[in-house]
Amino acid sequence: MHHPTSLPLDAPPSSPAHDPDQDLAAGRSRRAQHALIDTEPGLPGTVLAAAAGARKAMLVPVVTALAIGTVFVAVYLAAFHAPSARHQPLGIAASDRVAARTELALNNAAPDGYTFYRYANAEAARQAVTHDKVPAALVADSRGTRLVVAGAQGPSTVSSLVAAVATAEGEGKTVPVQDVRPLAAGDSRGLSIFYASFGVVLAGFLFAVSSYQIAPRLRLAARVISMLVFSAASGVTVALISHTAFAAIPTSFAVVTLLVGMLAWASAAVAGVLLRLFGPIGMPVASVVLLILGNATSGGILPATFLPAWLSPLASVMPPAAAVRGLRGASYFHDAHLAGAVLTLLAWTAGCLTIQYLMDRSATRRAGRAGAKPHQTAVQAPSLQS
Repeated sequence: MHHPTSLPLDAPPSSPAHDPDQDLAAGRSRRAQHALIDTEPGLPGTVLAAAAGARKAMLVPVVTALAIGTVFVAVYLAAFHAPSARHQPLGIAASDRVAARTELALNNAAPDGYTFYRYANAEAARQAVTHDKVPAALVADSRGTRLVVAGAQGPSTVSSLVAAVATAEGEGKTVPVQDVRPLAAGDSRGLSIFYASFGVVLAGFLFAVSSYQIAPRLRLAARVISMLVFSAASGVTVALISHTAFAAIPTSFAVVTLLVGMLAWASAAVAGVLLRLFGPIGMPVASVVLLILGNATSGGILPATFLPAWLSPLASVMPPAAAVRGLRGASYFHDAHLAGAVLTLLAWTAGCLTIQYLMDRSATRRAGRAGAKPHQTAVQAPSLQS
């Protein structure tokens, strides 16, 4: 009878077949050595799912924050560390002799510092100041010499013009100041409009970031509805605080609501399209564009005539600058710049939403050609940890 042959007890076992699962587990083990260790128990799964490797988690926040901080410090110091006027408008209603003497003295003190506008009489100069044609006007007539100013332009602007005119008049001479457009009692420093605008721009930026993080594949129509709700709520809330509670912005409740709401919508649209265009680096790009460049050129701290030549052109086109001009004009200068502010904010919002719509259409066509569903080709939202 045939018996099966037994293997010796000390014979080595045969090599097992190759197991792909073991290789996968070994790879995960090697990567785990470099993974960020979870030292905070109880974190939600969605948060843990977005966790990066240890090296990335430590270096990316450092680089991102340092870059944004550096840009902020560089822009604000360049703009405001030693501001000087460039083509600052100044009205003059005086005789040719007095006007020529004043213009010569100011041009000698600051070449290209001022742009002069002649007016026939004191009333014409006053109308120019109250309609924001010029922030101040030197008037010399039978009632004497005086500087007609709009205090609503802000203490920095007014004080610089008062000092310049006093210097032009010569040592020992003082020029009386007549404020025909003083600031509201609730806004003694003239910064309320700037602070309201800055807060809304910040809120619009955070809205866009959280919207793309929570729902990166949300349809554009739904995202627009969300923007509208956010913008309307922002307008009403800021109007209740700045207009009703503090009486700091002395225009109508409806105008504050409209301009602030439009600024919120434009800010959210700008941040959203930058996140869509640039992916993971869209957030720092949006923060530089909106929070740094936008607010530095808004005119809330100093007018555009005091900004460096490379920065001042942005003051005529950026959303925060448009909102500040519109609110200031509606509050103090017979609605000057209000229509322009509305059109500028509408243009930013419509332009950004159009870009997003075209990008979505392009992604949908590419998905159709690849035989995939449209939602499978959606761009992944940028993460705060990217």
